[in-house]
Amino acid sequence: MKIEILGTGCKSCDTLYSNVAGALDKTGLSKTVRLEKSNDIDYFAKMGVFTTPGLVIEGELISSGQVLSEDRIVEILKTKKEGI
Repeated sequence: MKIEILGTGCKSCDTLYSNVAGALDKTGLSKTVRLEKSNDIDYFAKMGVFTTPGLVIEGELISSGQVLSEDRIVEILKTKKEGI
C-alpha cells in the first residue's frame, strides 16, 4: 500500500504526516506501507488538491485541507485494508 501526504512543508502537512505514521504504528502496518511526502504542485492539481495538506491512499484522494487525527486515519486504514 502507498500513502502520500501532499503539501509544501507547512506545519499542517508535517502534522498530518506524523498522524499517519502514528496510525500506521497503531495498526501494525508501518512495515508494509510506503509513506511518502510530495511537494509537486502540478501533482496536487492532478489529484484535485487545492488546499493542503492532502492525503492520498493507493491513488485515491482521501482528504484535502484537513489534518486528520490518528484515530480517524486508523479507521480509514482498517477500511482500506479490508478492501485489499
